[in-house]
Amino acid sequence: MITRLQISGFKNLHDVELRLGPFTCIAGLNGVGKSNVFDAIRFLSLLAKHPITEAVQLLRETKGRTADPRSLFTAFGDYRAEEMRFSADLILRREVEDDFGVSSSAAISTVRYTVAFRVNQDEKPDRLELVEEKLLPIAQEQARRSLGFKASPAFKRSAVSGRRAVEFISTIQGAKGPQIKVRQEGHGGRLVPAPKSSRTVLGGLASSDFPTLLATHREMESWQTLLLEPTAMRAPADYHDARVVNPRGGNLPAAIERLRRQESRPGQVYAQIGNRLAELLDDVEDLRVVDDEKTETLTLEVQNRGGVFHAARSLSDGTLRFLVLATLAIDPEATGVICLEEPENGIHPQRVEAMVALLRDIAVDPDHAAGPDNPLRQVLVNTHSPLVVQHISADDIVYLETEKIVIGGQSAEVATTRVPSHSWRAAVQKGAPPILPGHLLPYFKLTAGSKTPEQLWLPFETGVRTK
Repeated sequence: MITRLQISGFKNLHDVELRLGPFTCIAGLNGVGKSNVFDAIRFLSLLAKHPITEAVQLLRETKGRTADPRSLFTAFGDYRAEEMRFSADLILRREVEDDFGVSSSAAISTVRYTVAFRVNQDEKPDRLELVEEKLLPIAQEQARRSLGFKASPAFKRSAVSGRRAVEFISTIQGAKGPQIKVRQEGHGGRLVPAPKSSRTVLGGLASSDFPTLLATHREMESWQTLLLEPTAMRAPADYHDARVVNPRGGNLPAAIERLRRQESRPGQVYAQIGNRLAELLDDVEDLRVVDDEKTETLTLEVQNRGGVFHAARSLSDGTLRFLVLATLAIDPEATGVICLEEPENGIHPQRVEAMVALLRDIAVDPDHAAGPDNPLRQVLVNTHSPLVVQHISADDIVYLETEKIVIGGQSAEVATTRVPSHSWRAAVQKGAPPILPGHLLPYFKLTAGSKTPEQLWLPFETGVRTK
C-alpha cells in the first residue's frame, strides 16, 4: 500500500506529491497527467520484476523495439530534466516467501523507497542509468502520525509494526560513481556499482537473505494497472492458465473456480458475485463456471431470471468489467495497489454509484484490522466524469490540473495537485493548494426539475456532505 508518492522529472510530473488512502479518485480534465501518475506506479512495479531496459520497453509497449528512455523525462522547449526520481512511503505485509519457497519476516512494515535515473548518452542506444536507490525504515510513531486517513487503532496495529534503526539500501557517492550499499538483515551486506547495474537492487536481490527487500519487492510487483479488454474478459480459461485475474481481465473463470473451491459454504462465492452483479443488472439470478473436461476449459455463464444461462462471450463490456471487479473484491490473493482508469466506461449512468461503491469495497477497510478477511489492498481510479465525482467524498479525492512554470527561461505547463480544504490530505500535506468551487464547476449537472446546478463543491469546503 502506498501512503505517499513523490514524482519528479517524469513526463509532465515535474514535481508532484500525492497522499494516498485506501481509496483515491484522481479527477481532472483530459491531458493534465492523470494517466502519467498511473504510469509512474506501473513503472515502479515493472522495475521490481524486470531489468531497467525491459521495464522501459514494457511501459512504452514497444513490442521488442528499442525504447527511447529520454521520452520518459520531463521536457519542454530546450529543457529536459536531468534526473527522473520516485519516492514512495509503503505499508508492507511482513510475512513473505521467496521464489524458492523460503519464508521470512521483514524487520518493519513501514518503509520509504526511493529510486532515481538519468540517461547515459555515452552508450548507443541511450539507456537509463541508476544513480540512486534507497530503502529506509519509517519508525512506528512517525508512520502512524503521517498515515493521515482515518483508521482504527486495530488497523494501525495490524499495518504498522516492527523496528529498524538503519537503512536497508543506501547510496554512496564514490570516485567511480555512485555505489548502492545493501545491508543484510542481521549481518554482512554488499556493494553494487549503480551505473553498471542492469536492474534495481530491489529487483535483483529479492531473497529470504534480505527479508525487508523481499517484502518491498513482493508489494511492488503486486501492483497492477487494470487495462481491461473485452476479448480477454470474454475468453474461456484453459486448465493451465493462472488462477488469478490478470490486468487485462483474463483468467476470470479460473479465478472464480479457485475461489469456489476454497469457499467455506457451498454456493457462497457465486452468491457474493451474483449479488454484486445484480446491483448493475436487474435481470440476474445466478452465475456458474462450466468445466469442460474434453476441451480442458472453464467458461463463465450468467443466468437471467428466466432461467437461461448466457456465456461470457455474449455479455456486455460493462457487465464484464463489473464481474472482474466483483471477483477482485472477494479474492484474498488480490492485494497491493489496483489502478483503474475511467471506471465509468461501459456503465449506465444510473449504475455509476454502484460501481463507485464496489471500488470502495475492494479497498482495505481502515475501520478494521488488515488480514485475510480484510486484505491490505488499495484502489486508485482516475476520471473526468461528473457522474463519478458526484459519488466521491471529500476525503477520497485529489484534483489534478496544470500550472505554468518557467525553468531556464523556458515556459511550460506541468501537473500540480489540489486537495479539499477540510480533508485529511490538507491536514498532512501542509501548503497543498485547495480545491476551489471553480475547479468543480465542470462537474456540476442539472437535476430533473432543477434550474440550478447541484452544489457538488460544498462538501469540499465545509467537510459536510450536502446537495
